[in-house]
This record gives sequence, structure tokens and C-alpha cells, in this order.
Amino acid sequence: MKKTLLAAALLAGFATAGVAQAETSVTLYGILDTGYGYQNYKFDRADADITSKSSGLRDGTFNGSRWGLKGAEDLGDGLRAIFQLEASVNLGSQPGDGQRGFARQSFVGLSSDNWGTFTMGRQYSAGTETFLVPNGVNLGDADKFFGSTGLGEGTRVENSFKYVTPDLSGFKFIAMYGTGDDGGTTVGRNTDGSSFSDRGTRVSVGALYANGPIGVGASYDRQSSSGNDALTSWQINGAYDFEVVKLGLAYGQDRHGKLGWNGSGKGIVGEDMVQAINAADAKLGLNAKGDDFALSNDFKSNNYHVGLSAPVGGGTLYAGWNYSTSNQDDADKWGDAADNASSYHVNYVYPLSKRTSLYTYASYAKNIGYVKDLKGTEAGVGLNHKF
Repeated sequence: MKKTLLAAALLAGFATAGVAQAETSVTLYGILDTGYGYQNYKFDRADADITSKSSGLRDGTFNGSRWGLKGAEDLGDGLRAIFQLEASVNLGSQPGDGQRGFARQSFVGLSSDNWGTFTMGRQYSAGTETFLVPNGVNLGDADKFFGSTGLGEGTRVENSFKYVTPDLSGFKFIAMYGTGDDGGTTVGRNTDGSSFSDRGTRVSVGALYANGPIGVGASYDRQSSSGNDALTSWQINGAYDFEVVKLGLAYGQDRHGKLGWNGSGKGIVGEDMVQAINAADAKLGLNAKGDDFALSNDFKSNNYHVGLSAPVGGGTLYAGWNYSTSNQDDADKWGDAADNASSYHVNYVYPLSKRTSLYTYASYAKNIGYVKDLKGTEAGVGLNHKF
């Protein structure tokens, strides 16, 4: 249960006379998620046999560990001033890798029962908010295959203006415009393989419908970048709850790269293994992929997702499949060093209470990041606590 604090209590030491605080509230909330995990990556082609194994404490498997503040002030006539500040937490290594302030979310705005919500700051794109289907984690997460879903860097848009309509009989529409930033946030891959952070304008629009057992979502994102064609990504997904089982399906396309891609080979297997794979390919006379397994400027992919979840033994069992085809196997790109990517995933979550759950998971991925014969397996158990 979230801890809701009256602003009068939170700001007691700072209050000034004449300020009405009874209609203002601030909520402190968070998620702590950690456990044990095991990963094994293997590249096996011709005379190359490269492996990388690791195990130990894993933080933020089912939910990124975080803490935050959000609040609202009643301005009358159904209008409220709202804000949210959310920061990452790494339970195994404080203060965490590259964490900076309230990097997960930070925005302020106005919300109306009749006119919807308008916010400004760093906030989630429409692709994240409209992906409604049952989904996995880590290697089995759809954001390893789709460019505009999930919670990667490219799905948090800095310097953005966002409008969400009120609920219209189950329908909601989202429109976002980002004015760009001056660096520091990875949002895609350049043709030379490096990540780019100096980005131009961002457009993100989406719609969702949720009513009873039916859920449908769709989004389109366009991100301009200096020296490259604009990255575009769209997806459509739907879910139906049969009570015995919930089925989710999704399809999408990426062009000129992948927005906020969490599925790049280097990001998953690490730089040392990337170098070893490139050296092995060079010996075989295959196209060099570059230090970051570069995506071409005319990159194209078609992405698919199927997810099933069902109540089992007091908890929830999930099984899912992701698949993505691309043109990276063209002769002028990676050629025979590329192949279609896929993953299989299963997890089980058992609630100990409304706020605390135990979980276990396992995944198998093939041709990670479109790199042919690069495979991965993982498994783990953990504890998730919400406050």
C-alpha cells in the first residue's frame, strides 16, 4: 500500500502563513526488486566457440528498482496541478551505474476530469504506454525486439510536452512532442555502430482501448538525428482475457535503426565478447559488424510477439515468444553473419501479499541482435516489494 502524506505534514517545517495545504497531497512510493540470476552466452560458428558466463545478484529483473514522489493539488472545478519525480535505485551497487537525479521520470503539469492531462518534462513515450500485452523479462522481453516499447532509454523522452485525453468509454489518445536535447541519452545506433545522443525533435502518438477482457494499443514514433535518416517505429498489439488464459499478440516495424533498443548485441553480451565475435567473423571472411554491431541507415525490421498468461497455484504463469526479421543479411550489410532473432521465455510470479511477490524465470534467445549463431540462456529467482 502506497504511503500517502499530506503536504501539511511533509512541508511542516517550510510552510508559510496563509498557504492552503489541506487540498494538496504527496505520495511516496517505490519498488525494490532483486534476486539471483545466471546468464550464459555462446557464439558457435565453424571453428569459433566463444562463451561468456556470469551469475550472482541481479537487480531490477521484473521491475526496475526505484523510488519516487508524486503529488496533486486541487485547483477546483475538476482541475489539478500534478507532478512526478522518479529515481532509479540499484540495491547491489549504490548509487548505481550512470544514475542521475530523477532520471526515470520528472514532469509537472495540469490534469482535468473533462479535458485530460498535459505534462512537461522527461516522460514515457506513447509506445511504452500503449503496449498492453502479457510480456516477459530480460532476454524474453519484447523490448529486445521492438524499438518503441518497453522502458529503454529511447522510450523516455526529454524536454517533451505530452497530452493524454480523458477516458472516453475505454479509449485514450496520447500525443507527445520532444524538442530535442544536447546529449547524454542513447536513443539509437549510427551507421558506424556508435550510439547517438545528440538528438532532434521527437514525435510520439498512440491510442489504446481497454474495456473488460479486451485491450488494444497502437503507437507511432519518429526520432530525428543529425547525419542520419529519422528513426521510425510503430506497433499494434491486442490482448483478450479468457479468464482461464490471457492471450496477447503484437506486430511492429522499425526503420533506419531501433529507438532505445535494449536488444543490441553489445548491450547484452558486453564489449569483450563483441570483439571476439568480430575477430572470428573476420577469419571466416564475413562482413565486419563494427564494435557496436552497427545497424545500417536503411535498416528495416518486422517484429512479432505472442504472450500467454494464466493463473496457476495461486500465482501467474507466463510463456512468450518474440521474433524479428531484418535486412541485415543483405550482401551490402552483414551478409551471412546476420540472421533473424528470436526468444522463448517462461516465468512464474507468486504473491506473498498485495505488495510482495516471489518470482522465477528462464529464457532462451537465438541470433541475439541479429548476430547469427549468438545464443543466450538465463534463469533466476527473486523478490519484488512495492511500497
